[in-house]
Amino acid sequence: MTKIKTLKYIVPLFLFVVIRIAAFGQQKFEHRGYLGWMIDMSRTECYDAWPSVKLDSAMIADYAETLDFLKRSGMNEITLWGLFTNKYWEPEVEKTIDTSRKALIDQVIRMAHQRKIKVILGMGVYSWGFDKILQEHPELGCSCNTHVLDWSNPSSWDWQKKVFDYTIDRFDFDGISMQSADLGRCNCGKSSKMTDLEYHAAINQKAVKYIRSKKPDYIIGISGWGMNFGNPTDLKSIQEMTKGVDYLIDVEETSLKEGRKYRQDLIRAIAPCRFGNTAVPNVEPIQRLPRNAYFVPTLFHACQNLKNLFADGGLACETYARTRGNPGDKVTIEVIAKILSNPEMDTNKTLAEVIRSIYQPVDQETSAELAAIFQEAEDAFFLNSRKIGMNDFSKEILLLIPRDGKGIEDSYLKAMDTSSRLNYLKTIQNLSERVIQLKSKVNNQQELNMISDCLNHTMQQAYK
Repeated sequence: MTKIKTLKYIVPLFLFVVIRIAAFGQQKFEHRGYLGWMIDMSRTECYDAWPSVKLDSAMIADYAETLDFLKRSGMNEITLWGLFTNKYWEPEVEKTIDTSRKALIDQVIRMAHQRKIKVILGMGVYSWGFDKILQEHPELGCSCNTHVLDWSNPSSWDWQKKVFDYTIDRFDFDGISMQSADLGRCNCGKSSKMTDLEYHAAINQKAVKYIRSKKPDYIIGISGWGMNFGNPTDLKSIQEMTKGVDYLIDVEETSLKEGRKYRQDLIRAIAPCRFGNTAVPNVEPIQRLPRNAYFVPTLFHACQNLKNLFADGGLACETYARTRGNPGDKVTIEVIAKILSNPEMDTNKTLAEVIRSIYQPVDQETSAELAAIFQEAEDAFFLNSRKIGMNDFSKEILLLIPRDGKGIEDSYLKAMDTSSRLNYLKTIQNLSERVIQLKSKVNNQQELNMISDCLNHTMQQAYK
């Protein structure tokens, strides 16, 4: 009997040690994901209300190009939002889409599987999608937040299950990435006595257990949009929330508020759940911004953050989507993808490799000049755009234009003070002139012209 009792404590400890050795012995991120609304991958702007759930032949073609890049670069997952709806699940959930839309969604999943990419469905938990249901069933609502279900009402869970059942049972997804905090939380009634992380632990765990009962092998992620992981007193709640979860994404790197040592402790505490971010800083062109209206590479900042994350034990990333119709975005995401597969790679050497692949420079000098153009553009943006961002000017999420509104008159350039904008434009003009000098030294003229186009449009926007 004594031996049995001893084994009761030794076995879990042994398994924990084995898991951690395996995790820290890895040479690449385990979850090398790509995240976004379908529209984020579009090569062209869209003037629908944000977030658009447009899914047509052009969008499918842009998605196919993205999948080819993911396969070629060693990425293994894609998390998709906007396949079914943005804010409005129908009360009869299965009537949210028609048969033609269902066929397109099946095609989206099949295309990824053909390239050995796993498809993760972005899913709101008690929020994101329930607005119409709440309008028709106000008794389900929370009095302090019109976008979320009241989790203390048992009928709310019935509606959440309907969405789970429909998407899990009728489609061939490989997993779910859940968001419960992006639109806030229910802060009244029984929820009022709960901390934010206690609340999110409760509703996410209810979802995790139900999903596991239906699909034991599903990949289950939790996206921390709107959550703050930077308070050590919340550690127990975070541990509870991540039971049975494959990965947790700290979208805005809130855990770093307490420093990297705390983040390392957090990563150990939630094992075997993997921890990660979204390859911050992220650039959101927003769907209506023309893809040639900006040139904002962020690869050096993002790759350094990923290297730090990996060194701390992080093994997950839901890389925020970038359009391949913009050279700054395209090169940034190509470099990030390679770093996710080998975090020990030197960022400069990785950039040189990507540049050779895309632009086909005729010699090493031209390759080095192109690399310098990307680095100087990135440095100039961050030096002169200290007040650009969202969520109280977060440095992790860079909104070039607001999500709401029409046109692009409120561009990120207008948010710079006069001195910063002039300094930024001086750099952009210099880069534009240098790109022109490379015309005869690059074999892929089309890709080089895209850089010139973006730099010219940036200057035009700034002088309006």
